[in-house]
Amino acid sequence: MNLSRRKISPKELRERGWERIPQLPHMYGRYFRHKLGWKISHCGHPTALWPYILEDPDGRMILTGIVGPLRRPDYGVAWPSVASAVDYVASLEVKQ
Repeated sequence: MNLSRRKISPKELRERGWERIPQLPHMYGRYFRHKLGWKISHCGHPTALWPYILEDPDGRMILTGIVGPLRRPDYGVAWPSVASAVDYVASLEVKQ
């Protein structure tokens, strides 16, 4: 899987089952929820290089190590873009 920094449009997000979650004024970045319960949020650091946190429907953080050779969700770092996290969740839907 390519962990790219590509941008994803609001239309593509909706087509893939994601919705933007309104945020409070003190929150930084964007927050999204998938129809199956997945969540993507910004870590809050304005200059983070890998800022997006992916949570599974049970609330567990899924790091980029899940797409690495060991396939471990507790290895790696946060996601470089919303699109890369969305692509990972979409890859799971294809397998089901």
